[in-house]
Amino acid sequence: MEMFEINGEEHELKLTLKSVMYLNGLHEGGGFVLIQKALSGDIDTFISIVYAGLFHTDKGFKRKDVEQAIEKGIAEETVDLDYINRISYGVVAESFFYKKTVEKLFSEDPEAKKQIENLMK
Repeated sequence: MEMFEINGEEHELKLTLKSVMYLNGLHEGGGFVLIQKALSGDIDTFISIVYAGLFHTDKGFKRKDVEQAIEKGIAEETVDLDYINRISYGVVAESFFYKKTVEKLFSEDPEAKKQIENLMK
């Protein structure tokens, strides 16, 4: 379970149907491209993952709110590439919805999967 602080409160980042639809609609190629971008530490995708992961809170967060929280974290040196990788991997690659696909992508190269997991944790 990954958490994210926004407006002084910590919230669980959780995927729902609405958030999966949003994330899969971001890129041509849907979930496969999302997984690739999540594993690569793409900052724009990270913002989208956090934003979508907050949908379940029903607090009406805007993408701009997430961007401001991340900008603050970078300024305060609490959000770095390692943090982005860990959160993105946890929310996407370890989620029930995407996990089997991620495992299939790495099934031919278990060493690569192990290296990715070490990097992302």
